[in-house]
Amino acid sequence: MKGILKFAFAACLAVVAGSTSLNAQTVVLNGLGSSGLFLELGLGANSSSGTLKASCVWSEGSNAVIASDTSTGSTLQDKGSAWVAWTTGTGTGASCTSPAANAEVYAYLSTDSVVGNRCLYNSNLSTSQCSIAYPAATSTTGVTSAGLILPAGTIVPPVPPSTTPTITLANCGTTGECALPAAIVSALNAATVVNFAGTDIRPEDAEFAITRALANCGSVVGSSTQYLGLGYANGSTINTAVAGSTSSFNVINFALPSTVTVTPVGATPIIIAINDVTGTGLGSFSNISSQALASFFDGTYSFANQVSTSPTATGAAVTVYVREPLSGTYNTMEFNVPNRVGTLGGSFATSQDVGLNQPASQRNCTVTSPWPVPATTPSAVLKTSLNFTTTSGGSRLRAIGTGQELSAVSGATTGDTLGYGFWSAANFAGFAGKTTAKYYTVDGIDPLGVSGTIPTTSAQLANVHLTTIADGQYPIWSMLRLVNVGAENSSVAALAASAQNFSVAAHPDFVPLDDMEVVRSHFVPPSQTLTASDGSGSATFGSNKATACSATETGGDVGGVVIGLKTNSLSQSPLTLSDESFCTTNSATGQTGHRR
Repeated sequence: MKGILKFAFAACLAVVAGSTSLNAQTVVLNGLGSSGLFLELGLGANSSSGTLKASCVWSEGSNAVIASDTSTGSTLQDKGSAWVAWTTGTGTGASCTSPAANAEVYAYLSTDSVVGNRCLYNSNLSTSQCSIAYPAATSTTGVTSAGLILPAGTIVPPVPPSTTPTITLANCGTTGECALPAAIVSALNAATVVNFAGTDIRPEDAEFAITRALANCGSVVGSSTQYLGLGYANGSTINTAVAGSTSSFNVINFALPSTVTVTPVGATPIIIAINDVTGTGLGSFSNISSQALASFFDGTYSFANQVSTSPTATGAAVTVYVREPLSGTYNTMEFNVPNRVGTLGGSFATSQDVGLNQPASQRNCTVTSPWPVPATTPSAVLKTSLNFTTTSGGSRLRAIGTGQELSAVSGATTGDTLGYGFWSAANFAGFAGKTTAKYYTVDGIDPLGVSGTIPTTSAQLANVHLTTIADGQYPIWSMLRLVNVGAENSSVAALAASAQNFSVAAHPDFVPLDDMEVVRSHFVPPSQTLTASDGSGSATFGSNKATACSATETGGDVGGVVIGLKTNSLSQSPLTLSDESFCTTNSATGQTGHRR
């Protein structure tokens, strides 16, 4: 049933008519963030076997839910798909369509990891500067659902002379979605403070992402690091280069609060997806090395034949799509592949935007010399859309959001395209029936275990395994987390625990904590002052894990060196010993200490 429910995001619309309670229901969780957590969190909130047991669910995918940030002096908005789950409450006549005053509400807006962290922190300032608004509903008819979490109902148009449509409920409150009642909308819109965020990078890494974005173009971020500023202004936008789209991304500054609680949920890989429409280019290969991947993302390579271990600058031109530099997906890719620790003139220390070893003609803003660069270097020619064309006829283009990035690859009708996204069945559903598309292994390691076929059907998904993520062999992965300001929020912890129940053999979107054999080492990101601490951040990692590595984690960890939690039983794993002593005795003091 879980597998069936997860395919319901493609189902049709539903409307539920009925009266709603006018009492004020309690909004327990009001959050936003990573798309990689969207489906599992919704299912977790709804689950009858979980703690929250919010049996009533609504979702929408038309960007009608809006997060507004006023911290720059202007109102800047971020939109995305959303779900709301609520209990009926108790009392005479209490139901999904007419919830009682003691009903509890849980809500999540799918934006991006850095947007989630930023809105959470700016919302919790002394005067809230970020809030989420839900679409209005009439008192008698709720807001129609989209079936992104559970199946939706159907609407049959009225048969004249009647003007009333026939509404078929999808078992609202049992196995199907409901319309969003006006009372729930009112409660959500009265909840001006955001109290949790979903993220696929640590809060410290999210703060470094905005620090780097706002640093002067080409200037060194921190003290003697390999990381160069991108030159954006606070309140500016990053634009898409995808034809026919006007999507953009807001660049808004934020700072970490004094205390945050980070609750791990599970680990998921970034998948390298390609589409070779002609069948004579990228489709000829099944594996790509990290070095070759870095060269495609920084613009050095643009021919399909350069995927080869003996690359030749001939053959089909490649269109490469990269994400906006404030997304968790971008940063996970950036610091695991092109901008991993490297040397000047070497294979890495490059970037998808501005890197030490990046070709000058492919940098996303003006620099005067490769190293060091004066802090006052202007950013007048900053290419916010990242629209580069190479001599081969290939290009490197910006996509905004996971949906646009992956649809640009899956929807290509000519040539060769390459892009990436965090794995989930929902994220990659658009590849169904795309026989010219597939995914690459990286450095010879398969992230999904299905030999390049992008799994979209139930039969294909049943064969997916994430063992190379659980043991840390696959190089591009990150931990999914929930974040709240202050001490641990028990409802956030309950939602994280419930979500893990829905990453199962028939539909594995991420590796639950109990199956993780590794974590990443932590470090102090440039321009931050803190004490890094290695650990898993959770005592709920599986049995026989090293207790020291279950300690509280602090500091950035995106791209960190893999640390083994216990003696590894997976035969293909190179890890044979626990790194408990490392977790006990080592805390990185360098700005990128222990990054891979």
